[in-house]
Amino acid sequence: MTKSTAQAAAAVLSVLMSLGTVAGMNGLATKQYAAAEHVVQVAADATQVAAVQRVVVTARRAA
Repeated sequence: MTKSTAQAAAAVLSVLMSLGTVAGMNGLATKQYAAAEHVVQVAADATQVAAVQRVVVTARRAA
């Protein structure tokens, strides 16, 4: 293996490792974003539920 072949192989491996690292970080970021979005949605749903009022009317007939 000549010096230029070794350098080319090192460059190719470096690019592959960089792409793998970026893809892995993107996967983690996507998972964290989805989890954070879920927490925000749950909080928003809780706020909406807390604003609902229910009224029960009980009527009796006069005898």
